[in-house]
Amino acid sequence: MFIITDMTRRLILTCLLLAALTACLPSTPPAAEAARPPDLPAVTPAQPSPQPVLAASLTPDIVSPTPLPPEPTVSPSPQPTDTALPAPPLPTLALPTAQPTAIPQPQAGSATIQFYSPGPLSRVTSPVSFYGYAVPGHDNQGLIQLFGEDGTVLASELLQLNTDYKWAFFSWSLDFQPRGAAELGRLTLTTRDEFGRRMAVQSVHLLLLSDGLPVINPPGNLAERCVLDSPAVGKRIAGGNLLVAGKMRPYNASPLLIELIDRQGAVLASQEVPIQPNPDDLYVPFSISLPYRVSSFTPVRLTISQADDRIPGTMYLYSQEINLNP
Repeated sequence: MFIITDMTRRLILTCLLLAALTACLPSTPPAAEAARPPDLPAVTPAQPSPQPVLAASLTPDIVSPTPLPPEPTVSPSPQPTDTALPAPPLPTLALPTAQPTAIPQPQAGSATIQFYSPGPLSRVTSPVSFYGYAVPGHDNQGLIQLFGEDGTVLASELLQLNTDYKWAFFSWSLDFQPRGAAELGRLTLTTRDEFGRRMAVQSVHLLLLSDGLPVINPPGNLAERCVLDSPAVGKRIAGGNLLVAGKMRPYNASPLLIELIDRQGAVLASQEVPIQPNPDDLYVPFSISLPYRVSSFTPVRLTISQADDRIPGTMYLYSQEINLNP
């Protein structure tokens, strides 16, 4: 039997007391926590933010451009065919009627020479362009001249007037040297027969400018200015007196000059006829008995002309052939 002595009892109590004290003491902190100052809270290191995941590769892809669709081709709408007769052709700077013209002809009663452009008192600069119709003279020719206000010829050219019909279309231009800022001029076309006699003369007054913008006026009435009732074309006249009667749209108040010219160019008879223009450009009647003297049958050209009252020279001339007997 085990007998607990006082010594033993004291030793056991002492051991139990030490064990109890040991259990009440705090455990020793780890070295990492012992180094941290006791007054600072513990800092948890921040976690790195998640990076976005790239769905595509970092190497850029080269994208070929998508070609645009081709533009639609627009076909011009067919133009309707004009079956009506064309208007008078516009001026072109080409050799005047180098080939026979096959374009619509002027109406019956139109003047032997017609200036469609420029019209009276048009303002023009050099070169002056003109066009119109003319019954050709000998060798299908006509002489175009531009006169200054003192009668000086500023420009002149021989036109070729070829046609298969009565009238030939002409279109041309003339260079001229302006004299001063402006002056009055006259554009004149003359045709002659095979004997050199004037068949027709037609003129238009123009304002010749050294510079500035041209102003082209319309042509006005293009009908023949002189209409004869007597004598008839080709009629044989006898008795020494020729009745010349008809009507005229005169340019001015200058008298009409009526002449009989033979094939050698000699003037067999000549007489002036006073006339006054109508304010409305209407026809004015005239009549004269023209005495003549021939010894045998003589073909002559009857000419009726009017002088220009502003520029020296002939403004207008109409003619026809007749035959004289003693």
